[in-house]
Amino acid sequence: MAEETFWQATWGWLKWLARKLLAPVVAVLIVAAAVVLVALGWKELKIGGLLAALLGRQEPGRKAIDVANTIPRDRVGPDGNVIPVGQPDSRGIKQVQVVPIEDPGLFSNPDTVVIKPPGGDKPIEIKLPDGVKAKDVDSVVVVNPEVMVVTVRDGSGVSAKDIDDLLAKYGSRQ
Repeated sequence: MAEETFWQATWGWLKWLARKLLAPVVAVLIVAAAVVLVALGWKELKIGGLLAALLGRQEPGRKAIDVANTIPRDRVGPDGNVIPVGQPDSRGIKQVQVVPIEDPGLFSNPDTVVIKPPGGDKPIEIKLPDGVKAKDVDSVVVVNPEVMVVTVRDGSGVSAKDIDDLLAKYGSRQ
């Protein structure tokens, strides 16, 4: 193994210094700026990911969508092969592919959510019921283009009863 050069050692030391000494200072400045922005009215400010990257936190190994798209070991056909996502089993039950909802941007329409369907290359915009905003939506299950199920986040100001009433008002949605 080759010995480390002076410049490699210096670069390694500078990276360590930046991570251990400068990152906490920058983190404090970011938190202070966030407090000011929240005081000015920005209620939907999210700095957790930025702080985690700055302080060297690792992202979780598997995300919920990856787990949902994993085929269970007991989902096998009569021939003993695993039944792929999208194919029905002997009872006609399909495991659907789960896709994430795109995070709403600063200038995006708050009355819609956007998903990219499995196998598709063009995003689909889904109109939400009256009174439901994109920031409140946790998940959308599209059964077919006319029927959908909307689930709101736990901390949302919109109650599940309100969602049920709004979806019932539209008839074809449930």
